[in-house]
Amino acid sequence: MVVLKNARILPELTEGFEGNRADIVISDGIIQEIKAPGTVVCENAYDMTGKTVIPGLIEGHLHLDLSGMNTFEENVQPDVYRAMRAVKLAQDNLRMGYTTVRDVGDRNDIIISVAQAFDDGLVVGPTVLPSGRIISPTEKGNNFFGTMYLEADSPEEYRKAVRTQYQAGAKWIKIMATGAVMNPGGEPGAAIIFEDELQAACDAAAYLNLPVSVHCHGSEGIKMSIRCGVRTIEHSSIMDDECIRMYKATDKTFMVPTLSAPFAFVEFAGLVPEFMTEKSKHVVKVLTEGMIAAREAGIKMGWGTDAGVYTGSHGNGIYEFRLRVNKIGFTPLETLIQATKNNSEILLIDDKLGTIKEGKCADLVAYDGNPDEDIEVLNDVACVFKNGRLVTA
Repeated sequence: MVVLKNARILPELTEGFEGNRADIVISDGIIQEIKAPGTVVCENAYDMTGKTVIPGLIEGHLHLDLSGMNTFEENVQPDVYRAMRAVKLAQDNLRMGYTTVRDVGDRNDIIISVAQAFDDGLVVGPTVLPSGRIISPTEKGNNFFGTMYLEADSPEEYRKAVRTQYQAGAKWIKIMATGAVMNPGGEPGAAIIFEDELQAACDAAAYLNLPVSVHCHGSEGIKMSIRCGVRTIEHSSIMDDECIRMYKATDKTFMVPTLSAPFAFVEFAGLVPEFMTEKSKHVVKVLTEGMIAAREAGIKMGWGTDAGVYTGSHGNGIYEFRLRVNKIGFTPLETLIQATKNNSEILLIDDKLGTIKEGKCADLVAYDGNPDEDIEVLNDVACVFKNGRLVTA
């Protein structure tokens, strides 16, 4: 048994307990009890005085197979080397409090195996929800990322592609619905998939009980995705009023914005090819406007960073938190809710994660200070518990 004593907790992220300080009792990787502070006696105790304990952060959109280096060089690195690097990058995220991450695209389904190694306890790492290769129509720039895309060009081919990823062990299905900032020749706002193709993929995924994630910058792609019932729309960069109304009206589809990539491509232009920076300049403007409108409309949204697409992005989630607070106007607490409770519900894992509750997994992170009041406190990670075990200090 392990006890986190006198922890400051957030009522918004805690269930079944009244108060803002508590002793958290952990056994067998599960939160067993949440008691009044100072009431539990245990030799194996950690003093959390002065620290805020929240549920482990959930990174909703990253790429462990990408490290931000030159893409053509990265494409030809051996799979074994890339798998080892992915383990290291996953651990970088874990040390910063991200106890669960969703990987939304890799080359050769590498991350599916990395996720299995973590699950089997072969190496310490976060829980990884992998999608493997991204299903895409034949599109300009797909070959830029080597073997990351599984191409399909008809409803029948999309059904086959979904089954192929299911066979490989994917926990999510990832589909390209619009052009991409990072694909040469791709137009971010333009839809590239036919609606009957996307619907066929969603129907096949539902038959296999797999949720669908869709890469989507443009408004028409967003509307199509909502109509088809995809679970998460990644980026959701270019939204008109109808997009906002459709998001508001559905409880099946949710946006997972990733401000970090386009903002970083503009702010740190030397890190990426010039075409990415030029496309991002427009995306940053309309994304900011759309996010502000979504916040004002009360749209429930998830949290992701697109880590892996530029150097130093893994474990650097503070950049996304700052953008949401300083550029969009969210409070620090609202962003913490997005990265924990919201993400757990959106990613369909809220039965085990997302809040501090008796019976849920003991994935927890402690900070020196109050991150719900000052987002910069997220840099001050005191310790991380994965399945009730201290993994960093």
